[in-house]
Amino acid sequence: MLPAAHLHRCLRHLNQQTIRNTWVLRRVFQPEATPPGGIQKNPNDFHDYQKYEVVEFETQKPAGPIKVILLQDVEGIGHQFDVVSVDRTLARKDLLLSKKAVYASPFDLKYYADMKTRMAEELASRIRIPYELKVVGRDLQKMVVPIKVNMENEWTIDRKLVKSSLRQMGVFVAENTIFLAQKPISGPNFDIEAKIFRFYIVVNQQYIVPMLGRVTHISVDESKQMISPAMTTPRDEELARYHIRKEFPLYSKTNDFTEDFPVFEHMREHAPTTPQ
Repeated sequence: MLPAAHLHRCLRHLNQQTIRNTWVLRRVFQPEATPPGGIQKNPNDFHDYQKYEVVEFETQKPAGPIKVILLQDVEGIGHQFDVVSVDRTLARKDLLLSKKAVYASPFDLKYYADMKTRMAEELASRIRIPYELKVVGRDLQKMVVPIKVNMENEWTIDRKLVKSSLRQMGVFVAENTIFLAQKPISGPNFDIEAKIFRFYIVVNQQYIVPMLGRVTHISVDESKQMISPAMTTPRDEELARYHIRKEFPLYSKTNDFTEDFPVFEHMREHAPTTPQ
C-alpha cells in the first residue's frame, strides 16, 4: 500500500496543467555552409554557434480569432458554408464541439466550397432573415405599447398617436411604417379601457413586426386617473379575449411591404404562427 504522502504528491501532479510556450530564436553567429561533399563540423567544437538570441516570445501575443467553416446557419455569426473568423474560445467550446463548424483547413475549404456549389439552388430557396432584423423584431415584440388617450376630449387612434406613444418608449419610427386596422378605435370610451389591439410596424420594407397596443385613458385632473394593468406581455387567453392570435414577424427577400401594401390583409392570411 502506498504511503499517504506519496498519494498526495501523485494527486498534486495530476492536477497540474501542462503549459506549452513558443519561443522564436535565431543564431548569434551564423555557421558557414558545409561545402558539397565536405564533412559537417561538430557544433560542440564551436560554442559560439550554440548561442541564440530571442526574436519573439509568441506565448505573450494574443492568439487572435480562428477561421472556421459553418456547417449550419448560426444566428449572429453566419450562414451555412460561410467562412468566418470567430473567437477561439467560442470556436473550441461551442462551434467545433457541437459540429456546427469545422476548421478552415485547405482540404475542408475545397470540400465544402464544392458542396456549396452543388447545393446552390437549395440554399437560394431558403428564407434567411438578417440577424439585425431578428433582433429588432424580438425587442419590439416584447413591448405592449400604452396608447394614452384623453378621458375628456374626443380622439381616434391614428398613426401619429401610435408614433408618439412609441417615441415615449424609446422607439423612433416613421408614420408610414405603422399600419392600423381599417376599423378605427375612438373615444372617450371606458368600455375599452385597457383593451389590447393589434398594429404592425414594417422595417426596411421587408420585415413586418406584429405589435400590441393597450388603450389607457388619462386626464390632467389627478383625481380622475385610472389604474391601468401592468404593461407585461399578455397571455394567450387574454389575446383570445380580444380576438387576437399570436403572430410572429414575416420576412420578404424583396422590398414588397411599401406604404401602400395591404399589411393587415396580408398578415391575416400569411402571418407566421411560429418563428421563421
